Amino acid sequence: MQDAARVAGALSEPSRLAILNALLEGEGTVSDLASRLGLAQPRLSTHLARLRTAGLVMRVSTGRQRAYRANTARVKRLLDALYAMGSGALRQSSPRVGRERRRDAPLRRARTCYDHLAGIEGVQLLQEMRRRNWLLQRARKGPAYELTASGVRALVRRGVDVDAARAARRRFAAPCLDWTERQPHLGGALGAGILDALLAGGYVRRRRKGRDVRIVKPLAGWLA
Repeated sequence: MQDAARVAGALSEPSRLAILNALLEGEGTVSDLASRLGLAQPRLSTHLARLRTAGLVMRVSTGRQRAYRANTARVKRLLDALYAMGSGALRQSSPRVGRERRRDAPLRRARTCYDHLAGIEGVQLLQEMRRRNWLLQRARKGPAYELTASGVRALVRRGVDVDAARAARRRFAAPCLDWTERQPHLGGALGAGILDALLAGGYVRRRRKGRDVRIVKPLAGWLA
C-alpha cells in the first residue's frame, strides 16, 4: 500500500511525467534534463529524488558524471495506463507553464525536444498523423504507436528514413508529454526522422541559440 501511494504521489506532478518520458528516450544528467524540459536544476533534482524514492528512476555514475535512468518496464506500464485512461494528470499545468502559455513565446510555438519536434506545432503534427491513420495507438505494449502501411508510404514520400528509425536502438514511435501543451508530441526514432525531413525540406530551421525552431513554411504543406 505504501509503495502504491509513493508511486501515485510521484505521478501526480506533470513535470515528473515529462521527466519519465524524457528518460525513456535514454539516460540523462540533471543539466541535460533541465535544458530539455525548461526546469530549474534544483527543482529538477527534487523531482528526480521523488521518482527515485518511488522506484521509477535510478542514478548511475560514469566517472565523475551522474546520470539518471528510468526503470523502463515499470514506467512504460504506468504511462501506458495513464494514456489509456486519458488521465487528468496529463492535462494539469504548473505556474511556469501557465506563464509560458500566456506569453505565447516562440519557444511554445515550436522547439526541439532532444531531437524531435515539440510545442504547438509538434502536438498538432502528431494529431494530424493520427487523424490520417498513419499512426495507431499500440495496445498493451507500453505507450507507443504503430506505423501503418499507409503511414510508411506517406512518410517515405516526404523524405523520412523509416528503415533507419526502425533500426535505431531506441523507442521507435512513442508519445512524449509536451512541456507547455500538456498533450503528447511524437518522440522516439521516428519523431527524430520526421524532424530531419522537415529540416531537409526547408520547412523548419534551427535557431543559432536556444531550442526554439523557426517555422519557415507551414507544416500543412509538408502534410499535403
